[in-house]
Amino acid sequence: MTGATTSKLSLERKILNYLRRWGRGCVFSNSDFFSLSSDANVACALHHLKKRGTIRPLWRGLYDYPKYSKLLREHLAPDLRLVAAALARKYKWHIRPSGSAALNHWGLSTQIPTRLLYFSSGPNRFYAIGNRSIEFKHVPSKQSHLGDAQCELFIQAIKELGDLSLSDTYLPKIRSILTPELIRSLNKAAPLLTEKLRSSIRTITASSANE
Repeated sequence: MTGATTSKLSLERKILNYLRRWGRGCVFSNSDFFSLSSDANVACALHHLKKRGTIRPLWRGLYDYPKYSKLLREHLAPDLRLVAAALARKYKWHIRPSGSAALNHWGLSTQIPTRLLYFSSGPNRFYAIGNRSIEFKHVPSKQSHLGDAQCELFIQAIKELGDLSLSDTYLPKIRSILTPELIRSLNKAAPLLTEKLRSSIRTITASSANE
């Protein structure tokens, strides 16, 4: 076995070790491994892992380490949220989900969306993954980042619910989500929000504080 072949196998093992640590279902791109070797070597190693069926191609330069269902006897579809995060890492975009994804994240909706919309610091983009899709909509940099990830998810959920966020149906559930850290993040993000949204969040956090 030549030194070059040994080196290639070593790189494949290193990548596979990362995937095992990240777990089945993880989504990644070539750029997640560029610290290990050159662009060309990483692309070659991923190509070999793809040929062996270890990883699954989703888009050009984008893969997952698929989960397998013994019940269905097939690989499961990739998690679109992980696909979006991998694309954001690849292109160095800052993204935040639209309301439907945020509602699902917080358990305020049980519907699993087949189309996810993200607001992004990058360009407008659309990706079809099987019969599902992800759309990235460009917004100004200031608007693409409203705080940490949990803060942004909370804000998008409240925005999606609108006046329903203050209803008897949703308010108790929303209050249960709040933590002191999240409230501090929301207060920092307040200047970037519309007055209506600020008012709703003030009411929600005031209700929580009076519990």
